[in-house]
Amino acid sequence: MTQKKSSLPPLAILAMLATTAILFAIAKPGFYGACISTACVMYFASCLREPYRQEMAVRAILITFFMPAVAWIIPNVWMLYFVMLMWVPMFASRPDQIAGVYLHSLLLLPGLDLSVDLAGIKLFDIGVHDALAIGATVALLIAPSRARIAGGDDLRVVLLLLVLVFASARDTSATHFLRTTINIGLDFGLPYYILSRGLKDAASMRSAMRWFAASGVAISGILAFEMWESWPMYNELYWHYAIPMLLVVKSRGAFMRPGGPFNEPTSIALVMILCLFALWLLRDDFRTRVRHGLLCLIAFLGASAPQSRNAWVALGIAVLLGDMFLGRWGALVRKFAPTGVALMLILAAANMWPSFSDSLGLSGQASDTADYRRQLLERGVEEFWDSPIIGFSRPELEIRLDDMRQGEGIIDYVNTFLWFALVSGIIGLTIFVWNLAAPLMYLWRMRRTEMMLGTGAPAAFVFGSLAALGATLFFTFFATRMSYLTIGFMGFAAAIRAVSRAHAREIPAYPRPPAVQHYPPVSGQPGLAPA
Repeated sequence: MTQKKSSLPPLAILAMLATTAILFAIAKPGFYGACISTACVMYFASCLREPYRQEMAVRAILITFFMPAVAWIIPNVWMLYFVMLMWVPMFASRPDQIAGVYLHSLLLLPGLDLSVDLAGIKLFDIGVHDALAIGATVALLIAPSRARIAGGDDLRVVLLLLVLVFASARDTSATHFLRTTINIGLDFGLPYYILSRGLKDAASMRSAMRWFAASGVAISGILAFEMWESWPMYNELYWHYAIPMLLVVKSRGAFMRPGGPFNEPTSIALVMILCLFALWLLRDDFRTRVRHGLLCLIAFLGASAPQSRNAWVALGIAVLLGDMFLGRWGALVRKFAPTGVALMLILAAANMWPSFSDSLGLSGQASDTADYRRQLLERGVEEFWDSPIIGFSRPELEIRLDDMRQGEGIIDYVNTFLWFALVSGIIGLTIFVWNLAAPLMYLWRMRRTEMMLGTGAPAAFVFGSLAALGATLFFTFFATRMSYLTIGFMGFAAAIRAVSRAHAREIPAYPRPPAVQHYPPVSGQPGLAPA
């Protein structure tokens, strides 16, 4: 039987070399973005065990290189949308690869959203991420089989999507309601569908985690380069396509806070932590512990570059709960001492060097951010009690909290739970919390079955990721790819639950032993007739 080759075909190498030359001549950001991220993914692929390297190495390298290259070379954004529409079906050769290829591709480019208009009426927004999701969804719809999800999981997420539509479109026009419904469906509904229907077994779930971890390693190189050069490369794509967008470059201490393909440091730092968490859980998929440790170090450096405090909170929660979920109590205890020593050294260094303290968010502008969060919480709670059941419409809320506008002229709702309470009241907040808590409860309850079926690592990943996201949403807004992944991981959890439930249905029920029958005693000795 012939084996799949894990090396690039000569034609692909020639195409990459020619494209590199073109990028170097006409688009330096695309040149650096494609080359740096591809080099990182090449090292990632070289560290994988042979079966996994054969499965994804070539496609991961081609996707990582050509995605930014195509974005900088194509002159028209609508042509880019069309390419992205075909992207996932083109690189996913089997239905069980669709979710992984989608997750990997989702992180590599900015959204670059524009509106679709008809006769002067804005219908909905479309962008790179929407095109990827539509292509992946169509590929799943025409696939011969998909995962079967419990109706209760779908219903719970549908209610959350309705809350989002209600919160964003209430007290507006019918066209705005329609536009919001389509946008919510594209941004949140499709990621949920892709991850819930595209992951049918333990192998496809671990594969999706490998793709997700590979994208984190790829972006790590980009973030380190952007921070070192103080150059937000991916911002230039908006200028390349003349797409109006408010882009703010942030710094902390002596360094720029890079945003990479997210164009924003806080959200990319949190997603990078999730990629690192997935990589950490996949130790057995790599050739040696040393190689796996080096990859984790690369991802850790990438997650550190945006200098986000929320990311460190998320990492601590995810690793803690991951060890607890998998029953690694000894490993968890062994982490306490080195973690405590590291924290003491970091705090000591922060006291000695003010610029380092600023970079960690312990002083400087970070303290102003903490004050704003506290003031927003106080003002939000005041307004909440004026309409605790259904909250306020977005226009009315903007008027009520006008005193909380920042320098950019916006109200930054850096508390997702508070935002849900304000725009949808206690009803919407309850539905949102229910969607976060329900997957955690049933994943924890079925963890022994998940270990037996080989879905232990994927279940631990989703459990730790949703818990970490839920905790950090107290300090950030529910938007961009972080929010897409939150809803998507609810679909991931539903897929894990479906596998466990299918296994439970297949276990044969042992027949009950027949009832013991009591006969009347027979007089006399056995074998002799009674006298």
